[in-house]
Amino acid sequence: MKRLGGEVLTTENAREFSSTAKGETLEDSIRTVEGYLDIIVMRHFESGATRRAAMTANIPVINTGDGPGQHPSQALLDVYTIEREIGKLDGIKVALIGDLANGRKVRSLAYLLAKYNDVKIYFVSLEVVKMKVCVAPGFRF
Repeated sequence: MKRLGGEVLTTENAREFSSTAKGETLEDSIRTVEGYLDIIVMRHFESGATRRAAMTANIPVINTGDGPGQHPSQALLDVYTIEREIGKLDGIKVALIGDLANGRKVRSLAYLLAKYNDVKIYFVSLEVVKMKVCVAPGFRF
């Protein structure tokens, strides 16, 4: 961003040091900061917060991590890397391995890969950390 001539407005720990800690709503905070910005790139501890911000803001909001929910920017990078390395996305087979119950990155990647044709996604984990059906509706386990 800085190399392109832009500037960054950051918060170290908004949960502890911002007006939110004093009771201001996320929506009020977004209305305040959007006056200084052209785009909001947001990582938030609360699931669904980025969607709320996008519904409130009159400028674009990019989700870079949404509580335990989603991490779509990482999924976009992963899909880009897969396409660059394999040369295609349609018809691939992918295994997502590890803590699938709490992994927002794998959840976002699964949603994105499911948009392509004939992609097979294998969810591999211990029973205690398997992806919950309610988290991945439409997927067969």
